[in-house]
Amino acid sequence: MNESKRDQLIDAYLAGMDHGDKDSLRDAFASDIVHEHPVRNVNGIDDLVVFKVDEQPPQETEHEVSRRIHAPEASVVQGRKVGTVEGEPIDVQFCDVYEFNADESAITKLSVYVRE
Repeated sequence: MNESKRDQLIDAYLAGMDHGDKDSLRDAFASDIVHEHPVRNVNGIDDLVVFKVDEQPPQETEHEVSRRIHAPEASVVQGRKVGTVEGEPIDVQFCDVYEFNADESAITKLSVYVRE
């Protein structure tokens, strides 16, 4: 398990979310990514990018990570998403569970849990 490689992929995903950067998202995930989300589940990188960037309302947010736990089978990241969505303040707690391919060069599954 390479925690540094995992953290780089996780950070690329979170930064991509905060900046609406489709390239960062594409670089972090496998093409056949499985994404489980409270709003809906998504399969495949193209659908993930549409869901995470194109379908989101205007927002200025930052993911603040407070905890990372790495285990051989997955990594868990806990934190808050803070900022504004459509001009309204938000402060949402999240816990993401990440799974990786064998060489840890891409995220293959992401399960998102949120509490508002």
